[in-house]
Amino acid sequence: MDPKRYRGCTNVSGAVAIDANHFVVADDEDNLLGVFDSSHEQVLPPRIALSELFAGEIEDGKGCEIDLEGAAAIGDVYFWIGSHSTNKDGERRPSRHRLFALQIQRNAVGEFSGQRYGQIYRTLIDDLILDRRFKPYRLDKAVGIAPKALGGLSIEGLAATPEQSLLIGFRNPLTGGTEKNGRLQDGKALIVPLLNPLNLLQGQAAKFGDPIELDLGGYGIRDIAWRQGNEYLIVAGPYHANEDRREKHRLYLWHSNGRTDKPKRLDAELGELNIEAAFFFPGKKDRVELLSDDGDTKGFQRVSVKL
Repeated sequence: MDPKRYRGCTNVSGAVAIDANHFVVADDEDNLLGVFDSSHEQVLPPRIALSELFAGEIEDGKGCEIDLEGAAAIGDVYFWIGSHSTNKDGERRPSRHRLFALQIQRNAVGEFSGQRYGQIYRTLIDDLILDRRFKPYRLDKAVGIAPKALGGLSIEGLAATPEQSLLIGFRNPLTGGTEKNGRLQDGKALIVPLLNPLNLLQGQAAKFGDPIELDLGGYGIRDIAWRQGNEYLIVAGPYHANEDRREKHRLYLWHSNGRTDKPKRLDAELGELNIEAAFFFPGKKDRVELLSDDGDTKGFQRVSVKL
């Protein structure tokens, strides 16, 4: 791996390719999106301000961040999802309960801008709580527990499917497993299929597929990206804070046509990378792009991993 550093987005948390050379990045500490040219270090001005695109619905300021964690594209519609979590102290943050989309344009001088697509979906967790299929995951309890605590709630993965649906990946809660010394071991990660995202943002009620449970060696989902066919790349990591970095991130390939198929762990040495986002450039399905938030106050790293 040969990491490349980028400047202009500090706490990278979600990303998706725009074309073969450009990708757009979210920062989980503000409500801004930044577009990058893969061959240049600095973010391209201007950054896309969500509070301007969704005036009166998204606000800036302390406690108002969406905590953006996942991104996915269906055609020219780019979806973004908040963590749906509390803050680190377990205090509710309604601003994080957001799934929305925008379209991105480029003008004659090369500047990128965004245009909102439909409305913001705010009731994902409420709708899942009312769906009897999701009762075993105790989301009604998880929604009030700190995101990195045992049984807490944190969404970090989002991927589009060939059927124009979305897969929503949970870092927490995990299901099953056993508790030992205050930590859950051998739990399975949860994926929620959202079947009608395009129509949902145009006012249709949400439609969900059956929950999917994946064995990721006791890890939760840090990101998920569609690769090809029914195959997805999953970044897995511990559900908890992992402050000593003892538990390293892992990569898996998963075929969604076999709901009980165990994801295949890839032999990729990721070292100390704190991977927050994964995506594929169009036409480059043999390499996944990984973005790492390493605590750099000025930027982040991108590594390209051959599959």
